[in-house]
Amino acid sequence: MPKPNDAEAVPLLDLSKPSTPISFPIKSLQDLESRSYFDSFHFQFNRSTVPLRGDLPNNRPRVLVCHDMKGGYVDDKWVQGCENDAGYAIWHWYLMDVFVYFSHSLVTIPPPCWTNTAHRHGVKVLGTFITEWDEGKTTCNEMLATKESAQMYAERLAELATSLGFDGWLINIENEIDKEQVPNLMEFVSHLTKVLHLSTPGSLVIWYDSVTVHDHLKWQDHLNEKNKRFFDLCDGIFMNYTWKESYPKLSAEVAGDRKYDVYMGIDVFGRGSFGGGQWTVDTALDLLKRNNVSAAIFAPGWVYETAQPPNFHTAQNKECEVNWCTKIEEGFGETKKRESVPRNLSRTGLLRIGTGGRFGRERGQLRGATVW
Repeated sequence: MPKPNDAEAVPLLDLSKPSTPISFPIKSLQDLESRSYFDSFHFQFNRSTVPLRGDLPNNRPRVLVCHDMKGGYVDDKWVQGCENDAGYAIWHWYLMDVFVYFSHSLVTIPPPCWTNTAHRHGVKVLGTFITEWDEGKTTCNEMLATKESAQMYAERLAELATSLGFDGWLINIENEIDKEQVPNLMEFVSHLTKVLHLSTPGSLVIWYDSVTVHDHLKWQDHLNEKNKRFFDLCDGIFMNYTWKESYPKLSAEVAGDRKYDVYMGIDVFGRGSFGGGQWTVDTALDLLKRNNVSAAIFAPGWVYETAQPPNFHTAQNKECEVNWCTKIEEGFGETKKRESVPRNLSRTGLLRIGTGGRFGRERGQLRGATVW
């Protein structure tokens, strides 16, 4: 996956001391192993409070949306809200089945604002575990040193998801590993899936198309003998987004009755994606629909990051409702029936997307006079 264009660092502070609650990633295996996150003052504020409504459909292709917004943890890191009412937001949840919160930190934990909102709309939320390049290879050398170490780190990830109330992990090993470590990597994926299914029924572990079973970092762009063994150990695979026109059909054939567990990547920035991304994402969606596989839409924040005219709200509605909505609703089968489905801003205004200058009434009195 590409590096973010503009990553904003998490503030440097003593996470054990009381302060304004924030969401933050785990950046080292040592912190993951020690469970230091649970000793943080901020842990209690990062637990989601809204249970998931429903489960994934098993009778149609699905839509996964992968966040990747300026490196993650921007305005959304402020658990209790911030004063920027022009920040990035998503409000077309009725189009989605799975939401992935992504950054380039080792362990990316979704801020609770995303999990709570997604759960209200029946959308599952995944964090990201990623290793990359030379640093990633060093991390894998430690993590995959033994079968026991692979299992231990898998259990730490399962514990985080269960304790914080989100629904699983995207696993992205985007570096080469030593050949003798491949069995332990497979054990890591398998053990994480098993433990997480036990602790959080309905949870998901999705493998990203990156390192192969032959220990090479070589994106396959379709399901084949070089990545299927990982697919077989978990709940799905997120295919790299540089696939060719014939690859969705090939992947569906290899997956067999699990074809809906194949999520073909589409980069909204258009970096090598079939159809060109941006305002032509529907080209790729149409092809995926015809081949009966699922879609993984990567970096929908393109409209925000590139300041598409005339303004973010209008461009976001155009991107989702004009460019995606028809293809998803008509092409990906009957979407989940939900109450109060937000389709535009024309009637309910900014309250629907979680930003604005007012947020409710108490005994008839309007509360929250500042931006939230």
